Amino acid sequence: MAINNRRSEIEIVRDILNLTTKGAKKTQILYQTNLSYTQLRDYLSFLLEKKFVELHENNSSRIYRVTEKGTELLQSIKTVIRHLSC
Repeated sequence: MAINNRRSEIEIVRDILNLTTKGAKKTQILYQTNLSYTQLRDYLSFLLEKKFVELHENNSSRIYRVTEKGTELLQSIKTVIRHLSC
């Protein structure tokens, strides 16, 4: 089976969850995941709605952090990707 080099939606979710494990601002996530602003907005909305990520607001900064549920999802995604890479 031929697999293209483009990231799947699952890999993008993995990347966002990885970045938010220590907390990340939207701009940091945007640049490090190499997504457009619209794509990032859609992914973050989904992750927030499903409670995989939560938003913390301190003074003027907005920090996204992975939740316990998000950490469990991240581990599951990593396991699946590892098995598919063999």
